[in-house]
Amino acid sequence: MIKLRGIELSIQGNPEKILKGIDWEIGDGEKWVLFGRNGSGKTKLLEIVTGYLYPSAGTVERFGMGQAGHDIRQIRKSIGYISNSLKEKFGSSETVLNTVLSGIHATIGIYNDFTGEQRKRAMSFISKAGLSGRCNDKISRLSFGEKQKVLLARAMMNEPKLLILDEPTVGLDILSREELLESLESIMEGEKISLIYVTHHIDEIMPSFENIFIIKGGECFFSGQVRDAVEREVFSGLFGRKIEIFEKSGRYYSYI
Repeated sequence: MIKLRGIELSIQGNPEKILKGIDWEIGDGEKWVLFGRNGSGKTKLLEIVTGYLYPSAGTVERFGMGQAGHDIRQIRKSIGYISNSLKEKFGSSETVLNTVLSGIHATIGIYNDFTGEQRKRAMSFISKAGLSGRCNDKISRLSFGEKQKVLLARAMMNEPKLLILDEPTVGLDILSREELLESLESIMEGEKISLIYVTHHIDEIMPSFENIFIIKGGECFFSGQVRDAVEREVFSGLFGRKIEIFEKSGRYYSYI
């Protein structure tokens, strides 16, 4: 589905490479965590995956299509991308239902009519996100975490092949964080969609996230199954401190 080979990224005038020889392959329906400390290169790598940034070297293949001869704007329609900046683009008077429906055409605001089936689908995702009965509420009335849930439901409306969540729990308290993670698990259940979940917190790795790609200093530090990373004490190597990790109910928790 997504294949990165020998990806490098340099900024003109800066001899230090931001990304160095990245190889990463994401298969159909695979759930990946993209993990790394602040400044490790996660965001730049995402921009290359989504086609908003071209690598200085290497190749990118998305959904069986290479870099040449394809309209990246069309390719992006198969990618649901949720970032912290996206929620600021919606007007305060927009309703929850209209915001979710806008995901069908990837627009900010409503400019098209929708079928009854599309509205039914939107309301189903709103319910799975834990926002039943809130369809007509204005976005301005929602909490930070609730807005993230709305964007998650919106991203699913276009039936993406790949869903990307870029640190979606930033700024959330522990309860709101857990509710968002539960909504994500509920919405993704039964959906054959690949996922990239970006974080630098071990306790956000949900049981359904089987694989992890860890980046450090612009290079691949580890790529494989989450369980292997835990058993091999990869996180201690990443942070340069002894990280104790324990498992409870399929979730991992850590302390120094």
